[in-house]
Amino acid sequence: MKSWQESASLILAARHVQKYNSAISPAIHNYKLLWLKRHQKSSFMPGTYVFPGGIVESADSNLKWREIFAASGLKNDSFASLVPKIAVRPEIYRSRPNELPREISLRITAIRETFEESGILICKHKDDHTSTNWAKHVSIPKNELQTWQNKVHNDATEFLTLCEKLNCYPDLWALREWRNWLTPTIMPKRFNTVFYLACIPLIPYAEYEATEMEDLKWETLENLFSMDITIPPPQQYEIARLNEFKSIDKLLDFAMERSTEEALQLYLPVLIQLKDGIVQIMPGDTMYSKEVSLSDKQLVDKSDITIHEYRMMTPIKNRIELWNTQIKIIFSDVHGKDNYVEFPMPGYSKQAHTDIKNKL
Repeated sequence: MKSWQESASLILAARHVQKYNSAISPAIHNYKLLWLKRHQKSSFMPGTYVFPGGIVESADSNLKWREIFAASGLKNDSFASLVPKIAVRPEIYRSRPNELPREISLRITAIRETFEESGILICKHKDDHTSTNWAKHVSIPKNELQTWQNKVHNDATEFLTLCEKLNCYPDLWALREWRNWLTPTIMPKRFNTVFYLACIPLIPYAEYEATEMEDLKWETLENLFSMDITIPPPQQYEIARLNEFKSIDKLLDFAMERSTEEALQLYLPVLIQLKDGIVQIMPGDTMYSKEVSLSDKQLVDKSDITIHEYRMMTPIKNRIELWNTQIKIIFSDVHGKDNYVEFPMPGYSKQAHTDIKNKL
């Protein structure tokens, strides 16, 4: 029996400056990311800002979706581009009998959850067969939006009903595979999550659904590095990696190339206890073992050395360092040069840091 739940999440980037000019603003990104603040009463990561996403529901893989796509003129070969031509796929994509292929259903999960939590419907109208790499969205009258968000929140099958009513279908092709995160083994609640990335040309109207969320914001990466908000480690890592893409056009080009040519890699952080903090190491880091158990609880005790000493022992780095006052994401590029991105250590992260140390 699995010790985790399966889920899907969407990194949604929207252009907010028409053109990126490196000569005028070399450090400024011309896009913003969508963030939602989890309710303080949430059982998982309360009060944190996250990308939209949530648990896989059986309705997402319902074969009735084939009727929705067929009614829009989409045939079986229309979905071929969603499956990378790579032999090895993560376990979360393993096919299930009497269900849609996971390359379809997990995207539906991400799109459904994005609508439920933010009111943004990443769909195309039934007669829209234009070929574009940018995500499309279908608008819903503001006086009906919250009603539909609540319906979908209470019953995932209502998302299919919504698409039928609006004569639209999920824009699966706009979602690029980004990364597959699995919660560390020592955590009591674990999720196996596929992160997708989509780019949209303009910031759409959005409303957060108040049952699970407390706030919604679009923010540039520059603001995220300095704001006094709490962001979980996977999201911190992702925006650190996104930081090198100042232009949304280059980000989209990279996402398209990466999703078709590179295997989606499972990221299961392994936690290292050190004298002055904790380090989470990821695949590609020299210290990351070639054989890591997906379920056996593992917290490596190296409390006789410091974070800096451990860093100096590692030629190639791919890690998150949790210090007492800050968080550092460090990853080595193809030339072995280390890249650093720093965040302040908010209160929730300090408590999580303490909880992990107490598990020793």
